[in-house]
Amino acid sequence: MVWNAQNSPYSFNVSPNVSPNVSPNVSPNVSPNVSPNVSPNVSPNVSPNVSPNVSPNVSANVGAFVMPSMAATAVAVPVAVAAHNTGAGGATGSGFIGGYGQVARFEYATPAGLSPLPWVMDFAEGDGWPSFPDALRINPYAYPDKPLEWQPGDWDPALRFWSLDFDPQLTEWLQDLNLGAPSVMAAREFARFHEHWRAKPTSTDRYAPSEPSEMQLEFERDEGLLMWRPAKPGGRDECVAAALVVRRELDEMVDLMRDDRMRYLEELAQQSGQIVPYFVHLMGINPVNKPWTMELMNCASAIGNLVKMQYKSHYRRVRPSFLCPGLTPPWGPPQHPSFPSGHSTVAHLTALLLLEVKGIAQRFGVFAPNGGRGDKPTKSDFLALHYGENQRSPLLWLAWRIAKGRERLGVHYASDSAAGRRLAALVWDRCAPADAAFPVPALQAVLARAKAEWPEL
Repeated sequence: MVWNAQNSPYSFNVSPNVSPNVSPNVSPNVSPNVSPNVSPNVSPNVSPNVSPNVSPNVSANVGAFVMPSMAATAVAVPVAVAAHNTGAGGATGSGFIGGYGQVARFEYATPAGLSPLPWVMDFAEGDGWPSFPDALRINPYAYPDKPLEWQPGDWDPALRFWSLDFDPQLTEWLQDLNLGAPSVMAAREFARFHEHWRAKPTSTDRYAPSEPSEMQLEFERDEGLLMWRPAKPGGRDECVAAALVVRRELDEMVDLMRDDRMRYLEELAQQSGQIVPYFVHLMGINPVNKPWTMELMNCASAIGNLVKMQYKSHYRRVRPSFLCPGLTPPWGPPQHPSFPSGHSTVAHLTALLLLEVKGIAQRFGVFAPNGGRGDKPTKSDFLALHYGENQRSPLLWLAWRIAKGRERLGVHYASDSAAGRRLAALVWDRCAPADAAFPVPALQAVLARAKAEWPEL
């Protein structure tokens, strides 16, 4: 998924040829006439006269259409456009710009055929038919020796390279990204430590031995996250137990479909491709005055997108609507695996990186029961609570709400969301502290500049 700050409707709120959020020719916190990491007089990470990271006349991350109010029972059908890039409308990390042909997409990794359609949420049964066929489901482990998994052909064409061995140089991932952006450099620096963070299948091949990385081992230490797959591949009893877990998660999603979806639908439509505006709104900030805070959110997007996609390629979980078509997501799902949730990963990493700024943590961090001022969470305190538990932080509440929205939409299981939250915490712990295990100088530079934008209370 793509959630660059430049991909929000704010886009630093500047006209083309003007450096971000400041008077012409003056960039924030740097010498005059030089905008951050870009050529003079050019908006960040874009070519002149082109809206940030999007094709002309195409709204960020979506096809050329405007989503009307959906307080009623329908979602407008957009006009699908032939993609002139990889389909995300922006800096996506989804490969070669022209190498996949003219593929029409609704939004990131979502074919035009899965654009929004109206589904009336009427659950009255009649004429012998159920309101929705949500009780009719595929058991992914009906054949223990051949479990249903995401296959290379299931990926969006622009993302299919993720089914190959991991490329530490990120050659294809970088093709449609601006290499001058600090956020992209931060992701490249993080990628250097891939042997310590990426998910790897265990191999006993003496010529190519493979063991899980340190971060993967810590990720899987929460056994509850992986109960949806058999503990012993091919074991009949293990497959029965895993299938029961999947069924319970689908039951929860059906309840959310019935109880929540219509009430939240307009919000879910906005968050499907853009989460940064919600952080901007909650913090009440003017992006014009805080360009490095916006770039910090870009760093969360870049690093989070890289890591979550690699983990998706390892676990290969099929989407819930594949097993239960009666969930009828109003659009999507994206054509990449389900586990872990990308929205949850990036939203939680965004919140955690923002809370590294003391001025932000005092305002939006973890509050004690008696109030006062907030503070940034510790890793132990964060992981001691489970997904969905109140952490008494406005920013962490928003991250949870965004993750929960994907369950309401019918495109993610609850364990996907919980996994994204845990993955974000492990990434944050390894790259954000000054003495981080994975030094990421570009991220530290952005953090230092963002801190200067937030005076302490």
